[in-house]
Amino acid sequence: MSDEAGGVAIRVWRDRAQLREEERNDALARLRIAHEKVAILMAENERLEAENARLRALHAPDESITQAETDLQMEALRGALLPLITQPMGRLNA
Repeated sequence: MSDEAGGVAIRVWRDRAQLREEERNDALARLRIAHEKVAILMAENERLEAENARLRALHAPDESITQAETDLQMEALRGALLPLITQPMGRLNA
């Protein structure tokens, strides 16, 4: 009977070892899949960051260009208003 009990114990031990090995293999497969997903998400994140930078550059052009455009608009406005300011008061309402 003890040989039979020993044989059963060995089979149970082997079954448990096999089950642990399968669980480990499954965990390693899930880990590999998770790493692949992380790599995909990181690549997508980098792509989106580049797209955001491109859109920001389009939305907010170089400050010197913006300043130059503002200066030109101010000069045009000054040129249009200066003759009106220098006219005699009676001619403004005519």
